[in-house]
Amino acid sequence: MNVLKVTPRGFCLGVVKSIKMAKDAIKMYPHKKIYMIGLLVHNKIIVKELEELGIIAIDDWKKSRLEIIKTIPKGSVVIFSAHGTDPKVVQLAHELELIVVDTKCEWVLETEEIIQKYLSLHYDVIFIGKHDHPETIALTSLDKKRIHLVTNLKEVEDLNIVNTDIFITNQTTLSIIDTELIYKKVKEKYPNVVYKNDICEATLVRQQAVLDLNPKEVDLLYVVGDERSNNTLKLVELAQNKGIRSIRINRKEEINLQDLKNVNTVAVTAGASTSSIIQNQFIKYLEELKNETN
Repeated sequence: MNVLKVTPRGFCLGVVKSIKMAKDAIKMYPHKKIYMIGLLVHNKIIVKELEELGIIAIDDWKKSRLEIIKTIPKGSVVIFSAHGTDPKVVQLAHELELIVVDTKCEWVLETEEIIQKYLSLHYDVIFIGKHDHPETIALTSLDKKRIHLVTNLKEVEDLNIVNTDIFITNQTTLSIIDTELIYKKVKEKYPNVVYKNDICEATLVRQQAVLDLNPKEVDLLYVVGDERSNNTLKLVELAQNKGIRSIRINRKEEINLQDLKNVNTVAVTAGASTSSIIQNQFIKYLEELKNETN
């Protein structure tokens, strides 16, 4: 069995920065309680490591982040995730005298700034995203009346925007194929729409690496990553659409040997919030299996 290591894979710079900022907060505020609102990154293994270092994770889907912020004791440290946070939530945290550590990804910040720019020019904004994803929630919260979320072609059909000035952009971790299909549908309905594709560079190059795989040469692709990681799930989806059997998996302990029966070449990639340690353990295990079967 051959083991093909897809590159690039795993941690992006935004995730590295967010984790570093969280760990730095522990050193800077050793005597304060530190709260993490939502998941810093979509990887339960990383989140667990941060919790073991003393960070208190609050991931309550039943409450809005505005509600959650009000429950945090004054003077505490609050860490906001890499996916971005509604600016009103960050402002409230400051008003409540919390110490704010905002680890927002620079690419998400860039998307936020361009949306703000077009809103200031009196455009309506169509945002291609995923329902209930923290990045989508944060960016659509900028103006709930003039930002219109679409997640599929049917929702494009249901749009009813009177304004003739329309700007369209997207969540940074979407599939390049899905995003293009939705954009074309929007363009048919609103021919003069202004478009900026904001899929981040890390997502693009990881997706392209999977799209470049040859279905005739790869029997199985493992995508190492969390089930809540959108960029991880999109790698699985892209591979499957190419005709490559693809399995999302968290770590080497979850490998089912039955899945490797009659597999000559297994490829491995990883979501942008999967650490190199987890990836390397996974690859090492597959290579040990390879040696046993040779």
